[in-house]
Amino acid sequence: MSRPPRSSTTRTVTEQLNGSDFKIDCEQNGTECRAKLSGKISIDSSPELRPFLLRLLMAGNCQLLIVDFSEVVYIDTSGLAVLVQVLKSARHLGKRLRLTGLRERPRYLLESTGLLRLFDEADDA
Repeated sequence: MSRPPRSSTTRTVTEQLNGSDFKIDCEQNGTECRAKLSGKISIDSSPELRPFLLRLLMAGNCQLLIVDFSEVVYIDTSGLAVLVQVLKSARHLGKRLRLTGLRERPRYLLESTGLLRLFDEADDA
């Protein structure tokens, strides 16, 4: 897996995890990092998603990590655990994590577990 971009200019990195149908497009522009996820977030992809998002978050110039779910069709509880871990790290580092583009299944799971209220959410995708 390649490293997330570290410069202040806009750069994009695309990752396909474990040859699965899950993909991450990562873009950084100044202090804002965006991880656009697509496919299914499951027990198969979550173990690689967590360190990738944490590396983005821990980059010195990333103050806001936006996780875009507009192309995520499924998420299971392992994916929720990753989001909670990344949120906890963001708060510990004094940074922000924002979710955007939540579709039916991911939104339902976050709402039904009561976790959605913990996250900053933007309506734009």
